[in-house]
Amino acid sequence: MIHKAHFNKIYDTAIIGGGVLGLWAARHAIKRGESVVLIEKRHIGAGASGGFLGALMPHMPDGWDAKKQFQYGGLSTLSEAIAELQSDTGHDCGYRMCGRIMPLAHEKMLQHMPVRIKGSSEFWADGYEMSLLNTTDFASDWINPDVAKFGIQYDTFSARVNPRAYLSALEAYVRPRCEVLEGLECVGILPKLGQIALLDGEKISAGKIIVANGYEAYPLLQPFMGAMNKDKPIGCGVKGQAVLVEYAHNDDLPIVYHDGSYVVPHANNRVAIGSTSVGEWQDATAFDEDNMGFYERATELVPALKDAPIIDKWASVRPRNTLEGKGTDPYFGAVENYENLVALIGGFKITLGVGHLIK
Repeated sequence: MIHKAHFNKIYDTAIIGGGVLGLWAARHAIKRGESVVLIEKRHIGAGASGGFLGALMPHMPDGWDAKKQFQYGGLSTLSEAIAELQSDTGHDCGYRMCGRIMPLAHEKMLQHMPVRIKGSSEFWADGYEMSLLNTTDFASDWINPDVAKFGIQYDTFSARVNPRAYLSALEAYVRPRCEVLEGLECVGILPKLGQIALLDGEKISAGKIIVANGYEAYPLLQPFMGAMNKDKPIGCGVKGQAVLVEYAHNDDLPIVYHDGSYVVPHANNRVAIGSTSVGEWQDATAFDEDNMGFYERATELVPALKDAPIIDKWASVRPRNTLEGKGTDPYFGAVENYENLVALIGGFKITLGVGHLIK
């Protein structure tokens, strides 16, 4: 229930967006003792965070750079962060370090392996490693040997989380401890006044404003960050979709990834398959039945899933930053010249694994 009191109060922190980044920002602010209001246009988890793929896959350990180190820091500490969250809330996030296999379909892929294996020993700590395996090391129905003609790349670092269970746990912590206002659309930010303008004409005031609403953050932040990108758009939305199938397994299978298709085994005999990347779209959440190539590739890759019934479908739009010098990297931090305005814009495909780092 939204009362006038929300518009007459000055919060320490106001957060726009109820996805994984917004909820982690709220959790950290609450732990610091701040008064927090979280504003969500639709409902918690309505955007790109609320799917069911949940693949937590590290970048390849060759050509090491700051971006790869940042993601490593997230993935290597996520199990501890999730364990604490689960302890605080009693909610299971469906996290498991399951590993990942990638078929080596071409000889050139095989040639990369020595460098990647060396890189994993050099840059991945805590015993995580990458290795070259034979197709016989996995059941032929979980990895098609005809695709893996030159072997299998296997790493022990990859993991999975159930995105909806993860969001549910974060929400269970945040909702009782701060103001959560759903169904309110933010149409503008007045950082010098410490205000957020809402569609209905009301304003919410706060000492710090955190913008974490995915691709919808771009029009809100463009007036303040456009100069960083030579006045070009600072980002765009890329639509993705996935399906969830029912397949009996013991929850001991690895993720399979190849040629843009993800196969992610989850608990309770569920397997998520995705995804697509579509730059031009009209309806953010409409599932495109004509764009199922990822599913066809995945069932060829993992023959066991060919007869698995599809029990759910998902589509949403992910943020993709186009800031100069950033590419597909995330953008986390105060906006230049506006210390009380913070942008938390997820990185393409890595947000679930690094959200807990943003404090």
